[in-house]
Amino acid sequence: MKQQGRLKQIHRFLMSNRRKEVEAIWIPSLWNQCGYTNVQDEHDGEIQVHPFDFIVHHLQYVFDSSSQYHLAETRNLDESVIYCSLVRYTTAWDYGHTGVLASGTFLRTMILLPLLKKMGVNILYLLPVTRYSSLNLKGDIGSPYAVHNLFELDYHLHDSLLDGMKDFTLHDEMAALVEACHLLDIKVVVDFIPRVTARNSVVIEEHPDWVYWIYLDQLEGFCPPNIPELGFFEECTPDKLDTIYRSDETADFLDKFSLPPNELDSALWESLKVRAKQTGEELLTLVEEEMGITTSPAHSDWINDVQPIWTDITFYRLFKDLSPMVKPYVSPQQAPYVLFDTIKCNYYPGLEPNRELWDMLIDAIKFNLNIYGIDGFRIDIGHVLPTTLLDEIFQQIKEVKPHAILISEDLFNRNHRKAAKTGYNIMLGSGWNMMTDIKVNLLQNYLRELPELEIPVFACSETADTPRITSRGGVKLARMMTVFNYFLPNAIPYLTTGMEVNEEQPLNCGLGDNTEGAEIPRAFFNKLSINWTEPRTMIPLLDQLNQYRKEYSKLLQSGNFFVPDNQGDVLIYAYYQRNELFVGCFNLSSDTVQKVDLKAIYPFNDGFVLLIDSNSEPGTGHVGQRYKQFMIQPNQGMIFYHDKIRSGEE
Repeated sequence: MKQQGRLKQIHRFLMSNRRKEVEAIWIPSLWNQCGYTNVQDEHDGEIQVHPFDFIVHHLQYVFDSSSQYHLAETRNLDESVIYCSLVRYTTAWDYGHTGVLASGTFLRTMILLPLLKKMGVNILYLLPVTRYSSLNLKGDIGSPYAVHNLFELDYHLHDSLLDGMKDFTLHDEMAALVEACHLLDIKVVVDFIPRVTARNSVVIEEHPDWVYWIYLDQLEGFCPPNIPELGFFEECTPDKLDTIYRSDETADFLDKFSLPPNELDSALWESLKVRAKQTGEELLTLVEEEMGITTSPAHSDWINDVQPIWTDITFYRLFKDLSPMVKPYVSPQQAPYVLFDTIKCNYYPGLEPNRELWDMLIDAIKFNLNIYGIDGFRIDIGHVLPTTLLDEIFQQIKEVKPHAILISEDLFNRNHRKAAKTGYNIMLGSGWNMMTDIKVNLLQNYLRELPELEIPVFACSETADTPRITSRGGVKLARMMTVFNYFLPNAIPYLTTGMEVNEEQPLNCGLGDNTEGAEIPRAFFNKLSINWTEPRTMIPLLDQLNQYRKEYSKLLQSGNFFVPDNQGDVLIYAYYQRNELFVGCFNLSSDTVQKVDLKAIYPFNDGFVLLIDSNSEPGTGHVGQRYKQFMIQPNQGMIFYHDKIRSGEE
């Protein structure tokens, strides 16, 4: 059993303040999974509680519940459910009913853990919790991916209830959250950002050559070159280099880049560093004002991608030189630059690694493992890292955590072998994309490739980078696709924070955007809260899905999986073993009732028992009844089971 030193410190401190007279707080009633009864008031899906007393009671509930669980070093990923949380957003709430939305914190994330267990979650994946930049803000609070310092945490995640704890740091608060998760057999995975950093990153002061610089007068309208000879969203493979570098737009683009400030004017650079330390002025702002250069915004590594540039981040310069494949196209006097190929260090590594930068990234990995006791990482855009650097990172991780959870961001199932060979054991995969255009033939093809994958993919209809599924077709579609995703082979159910209460506001829309570029609030950039008071949640359905997934785990294996012919707009998948048959039917039409004949899937049966109906709450409706034929409503998902399949003619 892991140590719970920090968590117990918090518990003791809160106990000592349990009777302290403080302002009561309002929290969503849904968070009260510990059965707290000293509620002062209640209405509209919220309860008013004494903050210290409630959290003490809650933590004691966690301690008492921990006897039911054992944190295993290894995990059968087939039995996993991942919950993705942006800490500042997941438990953001107007706790005082003052009209002011308070940031979520590590402490208040602990309140959600029993709820996550109810949903079957055993992997908590935290989007970046590191300190991020407040310069060049996107939205009103800025992106967590604009990492200012890999060794510091976002100070907004500190909980004011812990203000009186002597010598208890924000690092301790994060570690306590991990301890609480481990008590309930929930492993913790964090986002690690090794390829980009904030444009005013802490590294710039001592290592301005670790990033790329452009002339300040080129900042407005800065974007990667359009290559009209190539198509939309093309990968930068070696056969395209000649076309890219012969383009006039590329030549103009390269002219925008400058030498770093220490090479441009070393004396002025040193004086600006001294001034920034003495006055507290922002160093990057001084460089812009006095030297006329700034750090280069980041852009996609895909040719002719329509994604807007990322104005708050810049790429790390992982090599001191260009790839030998690229050098013939570039003047020896060219300032360091970032382009489709230089981003992709996996395809185009140089010969001179920026060893000091690599060592810092590896130190940051070890810091996360040793200080917080986490269980793994999602490596942000890790597929473009130099293979040698990624190998070193994985080696360091596995020395501390031999069974670490390592998630690849790769967007395509077709890259599963490469991801597995690299050392990943989970990948994002293609599901998010398949479910932006929900059609029978596309999803059938997706289903047929799943059993062959070497590592599991996320089973989800939304991620933190996509619009919400509810924005594509409402709650009925969201519930149907959740049922669809829970029983796929080689796929791990992945829950984006808020989907359990049918949240419509996205965290981001970088992938599969359906907003046509509208400036809508997004949790990656704006202060938002989840609609935790939603009266009809998906939580009972998620609980039921998790129970059946466990109950039929021996049947739900890749070798038993097959895809019967669709019946109209009804997509069907099934598992068959001996005399057992498990069938999922999903009406992908949003407006047409469809007829389904279960005997067409397996003719020799006396009807299938309905286990799950996405339109009904567990235990209600027609669940438990036996069917041979039935009518399925638009965007309805139904799961059937039969354990006495007969062979031969009736």
